[in-house]
Amino acid sequence: MVASSPGRFAAAVRAHALGQTAVDRDGVDRLRAAVPDAGFVVVGEPHGVRETPDVLYALVTALGIRTIAFEWSHEEMDGVVQPFLESGSFDFEQMWSLPASAELFYGDGRITAGHFALLRRLRDEQLLDRVINFDRLDPEPAPGDWRVRDREMAERLLDECGGQGPVLAVAGALHAQIEQPGTMAHVLASRAPTCCATIEYATGSGWSRGAYEITGGRPSAAIRLPMPQASPAVVPGKS
Repeated sequence: MVASSPGRFAAAVRAHALGQTAVDRDGVDRLRAAVPDAGFVVVGEPHGVRETPDVLYALVTALGIRTIAFEWSHEEMDGVVQPFLESGSFDFEQMWSLPASAELFYGDGRITAGHFALLRRLRDEQLLDRVINFDRLDPEPAPGDWRVRDREMAERLLDECGGQGPVLAVAGALHAQIEQPGTMAHVLASRAPTCCATIEYATGSGWSRGAYEITGGRPSAAIRLPMPQASPAVVPGKS
């Protein structure tokens, strides 16, 4: 679902409650056991699901991780996120001054009202030290080999974390396939302790440039975080 004005998006952020969802205890326990040795905890998600920030909140609070990283372009989103870390508030009017072609308005489900609600809640509860935006804008004229992007995302995470972990990094489930050569998780694991989990919804729908149905056959990690029902997230949009 698309919020097409700063006021509507701000209302969606305010309305997004966190701490309402129970997360699989076995998966959380397995991640907790891995965290002391893990520089990176990579969580794969299906984009555009309203319940995902609730899962992330549960993981951050259970695991005691104070750095969270998103598959957002640093060129655009650092200007949104880093001032928030200083002030504690988002300037939605300023965000809407970005052009309609900005990543913020892609609507592919990587950036949702729930993510902003998550960051606000974590900062208010003094549970957040850093936010890393580890993607980059697609080069022109074409993105090229997906492995290039995955390698660059991994390298940015490695450069930005500076050995100060652990880091909870959230990305599409394909990037969290640690056994597949070339993926972000695989590159990370070759240079730093890394564990991976995937959020897996049994049914429901999400929003990625339109509504889509959650189906089986999505990539899984060794640690699974099963969730019963997905519903579409609210994404920022601009005509």
